Amino acid sequence: MMRFGSLICVALAISGGTAQGCQDFPASKSSAFDATLGKINIPWRTDFPTALPSTGHGWEQINFETSWRKYAAAVLQEIRDSGITISGGTIALPATANWWIAPWMDYGASGREKRIGLTKERSPDPKDLSPTSPGDLQTWAIGWYNQEGAFGLGQIYANPCDPSVPSLPNGSRWTFPAKSASFKFLFTEATDAHVKYLKGAPVVQAFTRSKTSLTKLRLIQVDIAVRDPRATLTGWVFGTFVWKGPKKGDGLFDNLVPVGLAWGNDPTKQNNELAKSAQLFETRLNNQLAGKVWQKQPQSWPARPYPGFQGRLNGPADNWRSSCISCHSSAQYPRHPVLGSPPRINQSDTPTPTELEKIVAAYFANVQGGHLIDPVQDSAQPLPAVSLDYSLQLQTAFTRICQACSAGALTGATPRICLKSNGGQIESPTCPAATSPAAIGADLIQKVDVNNLMQRQ
Repeated sequence: MMRFGSLICVALAISGGTAQGCQDFPASKSSAFDATLGKINIPWRTDFPTALPSTGHGWEQINFETSWRKYAAAVLQEIRDSGITISGGTIALPATANWWIAPWMDYGASGREKRIGLTKERSPDPKDLSPTSPGDLQTWAIGWYNQEGAFGLGQIYANPCDPSVPSLPNGSRWTFPAKSASFKFLFTEATDAHVKYLKGAPVVQAFTRSKTSLTKLRLIQVDIAVRDPRATLTGWVFGTFVWKGPKKGDGLFDNLVPVGLAWGNDPTKQNNELAKSAQLFETRLNNQLAGKVWQKQPQSWPARPYPGFQGRLNGPADNWRSSCISCHSSAQYPRHPVLGSPPRINQSDTPTPTELEKIVAAYFANVQGGHLIDPVQDSAQPLPAVSLDYSLQLQTAFTRICQACSAGALTGATPRICLKSNGGQIESPTCPAATSPAAIGADLIQKVDVNNLMQRQ
């Protein structure tokens, strides 16, 4: 979540730019730009709040360890109360609803499409969604942040063209404010012919496969994340729901079934096949979904043995070799070269058992929000990494703004997060790349001292 702001869902620039948008990124360079209208036409809020709310939340009084279903339901109820609907092939949210989207998600082939603002997610492997689902199905998604979360985004995006993690006194680490929450709708190209439980699922149409023709997508999953101070292991509580037919009630929230809730990575569980039945202490699963979203009996659905690795939490559209917590705990910039992706665990993978055990042990560690997944290695990178407090949207956004700079889509000064060092000199001080580090002034070099660049952000 970074510091940006605009009135539209993409953040960068809208119809030529707004006071809060990055003036160095033309709207026409955005993946959400509608050439017919000559502007970005997505209505989601990015007018980030400058104050935290004084009201509380229903989940605050519920113990997520002992009453995980009630906790998840309380978060879902707040989303429902926003007034969000899916009808007529699109999503609608009242203009005054206190939910905001993240900026800089609208660059590149996987960036926000122009009708709804969906971004491309991981495409499931063959038989991920059902024992017969093919492997060429795409998944697209869009997520929002509540007022606390949007306040955090505003801190990151105070300068829309130069987002950065704020520096705090006394060695404190930046994190999202307590009670920050987000939710994400995930849509799949799968039909009920591929996945039986999707019969009657809400449908949207978006420019995902093509910029000129619409693709029909069905709601399959809703993810939630809450920054809860009581989650002392990580600082976060993650949950996920699956849309499960047949359609009933409102056809949206009434069909969302909780898959589970997690607030830690269960690092004490042995990382081997003998530990399949070992108890998970930091995860709660809805075992009634076994046989529908993952296999019920051993080898009954070998392509999907778990919701997440060894029974950890993940949604049906997610990688079962990972988990909600492990994926998001790696959120940082630059991305970690090894732990930024789930470990390889198929028979065809190359790591030795010893190497794999070390990777898995590190990948499923409990990482406190605001800390790096691997401080030692990350500090040794050419550009020291900075934690993004479990926000993969921030990580994606930082990646895309640097890509836009390198490609010349973003002009002006290079964002600080994208600067690199070459023997103590600053490379590429402007976008696109400058021909010589000497183009940067000595006073600016002092301000962006490479050795301490990320620590000061």
